[in-house]
Amino acid sequence: MTTHNNLRVAVIGGGKMGCNHLRVYGSIKGVELVGVVDPDEKAAKAAAERFGCQAFTRVEDIIGKVDAVTVATPSVTHAQVGELVLSNGIHCLMEKPLAATRQECQRLIDLAKQNNLTLMVGHVERFNPAVRQLATILKDCKIVHAIDARRMSYASARITDVDVVADLMVHDLDIVSYLAGFAPVKSIHAHGAMAGGGLGEDHVCATLQFANGTIANVTASRVTQSRVRQLQVTTDIGFLTMDFIAQEIYIHRQPSTSGNSYTPDLQIEKVRVTTGESLVQEVSHFVECVKTRQTPLVTGEHGLAALEMVWAIQSAVKSAR
Repeated sequence: MTTHNNLRVAVIGGGKMGCNHLRVYGSIKGVELVGVVDPDEKAAKAAAERFGCQAFTRVEDIIGKVDAVTVATPSVTHAQVGELVLSNGIHCLMEKPLAATRQECQRLIDLAKQNNLTLMVGHVERFNPAVRQLATILKDCKIVHAIDARRMSYASARITDVDVVADLMVHDLDIVSYLAGFAPVKSIHAHGAMAGGGLGEDHVCATLQFANGTIANVTASRVTQSRVRQLQVTTDIGFLTMDFIAQEIYIHRQPSTSGNSYTPDLQIEKVRVTTGESLVQEVSHFVECVKTRQTPLVTGEHGLAALEMVWAIQSAVKSAR
């Protein structure tokens, strides 16, 4: 618990994602939104004015003034910013990716443990109400045979400094690992295509085999003409489909044909999902973890595990060229 009645928070990074975190923090009871940090003074002041908090241009300026932060800065700065806040007793919600290298990730994980601080990674899809409900359903399954994930985006200039694996596929890699019970990955095969002129592949298909027998086929593209966020799971109780955007789940069951003179159609059940904004769920969970000292749903170790899969897929794609 903090020593203050309200949890004092700041957001480091005044861009689009940082502003989303500012908006959500401002709506949570028991949270005092202290400020926003951005080296661009104009951007910091604009965000501060919009969300009714103070503007800072240096992370050092908020030390001693806040209990927790969101870090929503460019990926290459995550290690430096994360180390600064964790070394000064500040809990940290780090937007994905956790850091740029394995060594940097481990350093942040170790710092959080040494200082008894909460380090959570912003894999926001883990907080999608449909994903949470799907994970609950899968607890009743004896076997998860296969998981198929598709994440397709319109062709755009949204992000070109990383490939589609680090940009989009990382979301589903974290999800399939979560649904597979965080079993170790035995093997990875992947192929990709460059089509958009950015850095690295724009369309990648990967197959992962987990030590518990689950296989996952994951496809990500940022050069399609449609926006798709879907996942299918084959289990011993049936075939489940989930839509991240609509937050809908359907269970397809094969009915018994015993004693019938006809072949019945599949039984399809729509699962009740209490919908909501994933980011609100994520930030609220972080606040609760800081206040109660519970382990977050997405730990630093989970963030590193997702990156290990990213790096392995990137290596496999390179080898297959």
